[in-house]
Amino acid sequence: MPRTNWKCIVPHSIVKALSLTKEHGKVKKHQSVQRIGDRMGINEDLLYKWIANGTMPVKAVIAFEEVCGINFVTQYLAHSQGYLLVPAPTGRKAEHKDLNQLQLYMAQVAAKIIEANEGTCTAQDAIDHIKVLMQDLAFQQKNVAATECPQETFDLGGNNE
Repeated sequence: MPRTNWKCIVPHSIVKALSLTKEHGKVKKHQSVQRIGDRMGINEDLLYKWIANGTMPVKAVIAFEEVCGINFVTQYLAHSQGYLLVPAPTGRKAEHKDLNQLQLYMAQVAAKIIEANEGTCTAQDAIDHIKVLMQDLAFQQKNVAATECPQETFDLGGNNE
């Protein structure tokens, strides 16, 4: 069974976004639906109802995404309004591994564009890959700019040196 590349998934409905978030929590965070519900302060029947109907209250979305470790609902909401979702830059220099993965993904996106033009993949599939790449590049652009004046770290441990 092939591994899921969670980073490259683009949900196209609120129900799909909620379902994918739950699946990520189960697969990557090793949490049962009951455990997810417990950590959110609700019972699992209510969680299943919200996911099936796509009616999770906004105030529960952030907790749900935090517990499950991914923000598919937020991504869907941004994309449905024509926005890209770009994480806040950290100002740290990209590691070679990060840059290699980005280069590889750019090549995969170029291949998807070619496939869409040849009719061997759907236009939506190519568009989804382009969106993910645009978000990755926007993050890298902001991150490179932030390296000139990185954010200071705060010592919350009480060490006054």
